[in-house]
Amino acid sequence: MAGKRGGIHSYTVQEAQNAAMGQAGSVFLDTASTDFIPTNGVVVAITMITDCAFEFLTGEGGDGSGTYINRIGDGYESQGDALGSGDSFPAGMTIYGRWTTVSVQTSGQKCICYVG
Repeated sequence: MAGKRGGIHSYTVQEAQNAAMGQAGSVFLDTASTDFIPTNGVVVAITMITDCAFEFLTGEGGDGSGTYINRIGDGYESQGDALGSGDSFPAGMTIYGRWTTVSVQTSGQKCICYVG
């Protein structure tokens, strides 16, 4: 799957389903102010290696009115709360959604972002 020249849009149905589950690529983050913005797809899962708080966790749509937890809006149909700067996720936890920008708040916080 990794060698496709046409990008994510040239996959078979099975490969595309795998990509939707995060198999289109991944990135390791551990430095503050390093924004990860996927060029092909969105971040569909984030696994915390250490306890993590996020500087940027932007849900798909970008304005905070989307359906995923984020730093700028309330998430699903405005029924939740936006993540604050002091909110963190424990090591070992994986969260799922569709995010366009991810960045850890403090250097040394570590996570893996999966693209789909």
